[in-house]
Amino acid sequence: MVVGAVLLTPVLALAVFFLSVRAPVNDFSPEPWRPGEPAAFPPDVTAPADVSVFTDHTIHGPEDIVLDGEGNLYTGDRDGVIWRFAALGGAPERFADTGGRPLGLAFAPDGRLIVADHGAGLLAVHPDGTVETLVSQVAGRPVLFANDLDISADGVVYFSDSSFRYNTHTLGEQSSSYLLPDAIDGRASGRLLSHDLTTGRSEVLLDDIYFPNGVALTADGSTLWLAESNRYRVLEYDLASGSTQTVYENLPGTPDNIDRDAEGRMLVAIYDRNAALDALVLPYTVSRHVLIRLPSHLFVNEEEPLRGSILVARDDGTTVRHLTGLTPAATSVHPAGDRWYLGALLGQPVRWIAAP
Repeated sequence: MVVGAVLLTPVLALAVFFLSVRAPVNDFSPEPWRPGEPAAFPPDVTAPADVSVFTDHTIHGPEDIVLDGEGNLYTGDRDGVIWRFAALGGAPERFADTGGRPLGLAFAPDGRLIVADHGAGLLAVHPDGTVETLVSQVAGRPVLFANDLDISADGVVYFSDSSFRYNTHTLGEQSSSYLLPDAIDGRASGRLLSHDLTTGRSEVLLDDIYFPNGVALTADGSTLWLAESNRYRVLEYDLASGSTQTVYENLPGTPDNIDRDAEGRMLVAIYDRNAALDALVLPYTVSRHVLIRLPSHLFVNEEEPLRGSILVARDDGTTVRHLTGLTPAATSVHPAGDRWYLGALLGQPVRWIAAP
C-alpha cells in the first residue's frame, strides 16, 4: 500500500499540474526524439573565441548583422526597428521599422536590404528606409516565421520559414525565445523557400523540415547549407537536383544562422547543448508537456545568457575551426574584412572577433 501511494503521488501531482496550467500555445502535440551523442572536434581545430565590442550601444536582440558597401553596419531589434551604425561605430540611427521582427538580413544586387522578418514575411527596405513586402505567403500558406536568407548573384533569395505553428503573433510577449516552443514541440513544421527578385516568382524547395534556420549558398552557388535546428544538424541542398544530404550531424549544439566568408568557408553559429534537456526532456512526450508549461524566462534570460560556439568549415564538410566559449552565444557571424561581427538573441551590444 505504501509503495503504491509513493508511486501514485507524482502521477497525481502531474495530473493536477496539467489541469491547472494550460499549455501557452495551441496545437501542442510534441514529437519525442532522442539526440545522439554530440560530435567532438579535434583539439587542433578547437580554440576559445576572443570577443571585442563594436559599440557600447545595446540593441535588444541584434539577430543578424550586415554591412553595406560603405562599411555602415545594419541590424534589427525585437521591436521591429532596423538600426544603422556608421562605419566607425558610435550611436546608431533608426533606418527603418518593419512592424515585425527582423531576423536575417542581406543586400540585394540592386542595393535594397532584403529582410527575413519573423511575423511579416520577406521584405525589402529601400535606401530611403521605405519598407516593401515581397512575400507574405507561398503555395497558399502564410510565411509565418521567415528566419535567415542568402541571395544568389542573379537575384534569387533563398530563405527559411521555420514554423507554420508559432511566431510573434501566436506567442505574444510570453516567450523570451521564438525558437523555444518549436524546440519543445519537436515536429517538422518548416520550409525552405525561394523568391526571384526579377520575376517575383516564389517556390517551396523543401517542406516538413525540423525548424530550418540558417541558410547560406556555397561559394560556387550550386548548393546551399541549411541549419535544421531541432535536429542538431546541417543539411546541404542541391539547387539543380533538389536532393539533400546531411553535412553535419550530432552537432555540439543548436545551429542558428549560417554565413560564408570571402574564402568560401561556412560559418555556423551554434548554441551549446543542455545535457539535461537532451536526456530528460526531448526523448519523452510527458517531459515536453511539462516544459512547455513553465515560464520561458527560466531557460532564456538576460542574466544567464546561453553559451555557444562557431563552427568554421569548408563546403565539403571538413572542419577548419571550432571557436568555443561565447557568452552569450552568437546567433550569426557576418564576415567583413578582418572582422567577424556577431549577432545576439537578447540585449547586447554588437560584438566582433578577429577573423581566424
